[in-house]
Amino acid sequence: MFFLSNVGKYFEGKPLFANANISVHRGDRIGMVGPNGAGKSTILGMMEGVITPDEGEVSIEKRIRVGVLHQELIQGNDRPIIEEVMDISDELADIRLKLAEIETRMESLSEDSPEVDQVLEEHGRLQHEFERFGGYTLEADAQKVLQGLGFKPSDARRRWSEFSGGWRMRVALAKILLAQPDALLLDEPTNHLDLESLLWVEEYLSGFQGALVLVSHDRAFLNKLVKKTIEVDQGKVTVYTGNYDQYEKNKAMQEEVQLAAYKNQQEKIKRIKKFIDQHRVKARTASRVQSRLKMIEKMDKIEPPKRSRTVRFSFPQPSRTGRRVVEIKGLVKRYGPITVYDGLDFVLERGERIGLVGPNGAGKSTLLKIMAGVIPYEGGTVQYGHNVEPGYFAQHQYEHLNLERTVLDEAMPPIPGMAESEVRGVLGAFLFSGDDVHKKVRVLSGGEKSRLALAKMLLFPPNVLLMDEPTNHLDIPSCQVLEEALGKYDGALVLITHDRRLMNNVCTGILEIMNGSVEYYIGNYDDYQYKKRLMETEGLCNAEESPSAKSQKEKAPPEAREDKKERKRREAEARKALSKRKAPLLDELGKIEKELAHNESRRQEIQSAMADPEIYANKDRIRPLLEEEPRLSKRIKELESRWEELHSQLELMDREVTASQGRS
Repeated sequence: MFFLSNVGKYFEGKPLFANANISVHRGDRIGMVGPNGAGKSTILGMMEGVITPDEGEVSIEKRIRVGVLHQELIQGNDRPIIEEVMDISDELADIRLKLAEIETRMESLSEDSPEVDQVLEEHGRLQHEFERFGGYTLEADAQKVLQGLGFKPSDARRRWSEFSGGWRMRVALAKILLAQPDALLLDEPTNHLDLESLLWVEEYLSGFQGALVLVSHDRAFLNKLVKKTIEVDQGKVTVYTGNYDQYEKNKAMQEEVQLAAYKNQQEKIKRIKKFIDQHRVKARTASRVQSRLKMIEKMDKIEPPKRSRTVRFSFPQPSRTGRRVVEIKGLVKRYGPITVYDGLDFVLERGERIGLVGPNGAGKSTLLKIMAGVIPYEGGTVQYGHNVEPGYFAQHQYEHLNLERTVLDEAMPPIPGMAESEVRGVLGAFLFSGDDVHKKVRVLSGGEKSRLALAKMLLFPPNVLLMDEPTNHLDIPSCQVLEEALGKYDGALVLITHDRRLMNNVCTGILEIMNGSVEYYIGNYDDYQYKKRLMETEGLCNAEESPSAKSQKEKAPPEAREDKKERKRREAEARKALSKRKAPLLDELGKIEKELAHNESRRQEIQSAMADPEIYANKDRIRPLLEEEPRLSKRIKELESRWEELHSQLELMDREVTASQGRS
């Protein structure tokens, strides 16, 4: 579908990337990663056909329909968003117009008109075409996509101009998804989504049959959706097989092999130079010296791996608070006639790192703003503990920056002991490098100001951090710096984020907000998901039960209700039976994982050995390795396939138990 052959792009005479070779075929699922400014969006633009390379060739298959989501919002028509989303094809719009015209014409024709047969035939043909495009179900499908992206049914008739930039991006995404093109080119589609909408998009794209090329900083999103990863970094475009985790693993392995080969070659050069230095002045060895000099000249020099600079910094730890950091009692919050909270209780304690989750509109950001003192509330109390100094970060936090200062001056913490080089290192991690640090804050974009506000907060953190989507506008290396910083942070943290990996590596608890109430779960996001599934399996989760069903249960006579002890006994037996069925599969999984670890370690040893140029001079040593490596790779592939099969069987067992509990 898309073929980039030896493609290069230059800016101001400097190569952005060169000799890039990329092919995208039907059904491919590709993730593109790399630091901001490396050229990922440029490559997407070449695939779209709006950017031409400075060298090489780009071929795009003819007559394919391509859906493109840009990072920058494209102006939409100011009409109801349902109409904007349904406007997926000029051809479909033309068919709809022709149908309306021919139906108007049919009303004016008499039954004995000689044109009737011709008009009816044309009307039938147009109806068939309209149906082929999904025209008759288009509005219902559009409503489903909009609701999946967080819009309420009543929003569908609101105009495009009534929504903020983030919600307009969701409208653009809805339109692209509804069109079901042959290929999707998505540039940071998760930036403007909350977690619930992201999970819906992830599920939707999992079932997408066309080619998918995705630029994203969301590592969990990439792991779920892609099977090939393209890295754009330091002027090179490298293609790896697998999702993001597999890419990281394969890249690290390749770097180890390359480093080993580099060290081996350097040792060899060192030995040759030593011989040259020892025999340079001896006439009888002059020819051998010259031979070795030529040997060094003719060598294909191996370069050491160019590893991206990792920023490590130790920011000042905040002052210690009392045990109870924030205590909320009987909170009441309303927006006009809508009640968000009516009697909410919640306590945040020292050292807790809480992730807020819940459906769109549940009140996550509202609760965070109330804790930060940003918005008022109608009832209850919000009390800070001893020595509490809250710091609130949201996407509009840049409004508090001094626009007339430079980036570096604004970031410097008001404390002695932190060197300018450390501050520059942190700013570099948040994409301010070189002369960027001397720019005035007022010339920065909104995203750049948000990154500066985040860097500034981490360099001088308060003892309570309240953060709303801090990973927006960050690339993956910056997300990793933020993750490491928050992992070392000693204060209390309350976090809203769609980055599940960040929650997994940072959070000690998850607070689920739903229908104006909260439920606390100990552990990270994966622990929360596991406990939710367990509750559903055990029949303890009735969140999905309809009000009418609850009402019928309450009205049922006591003798019709199931005895609680009997229900508990049956559930315990079901869990015991499930555990017994799963035991052999889990045992086999453990054995497979051990064998995989052993085989992968052995394969790495072989690849390191084969990177030594000297081994190829010894056929007795190289031949067994050349025979063993493909056998190992085949066995690893078989084990991975069986590992996935076993996991699928275990998940199926869990679902069967959940379904049987639901029926009972």
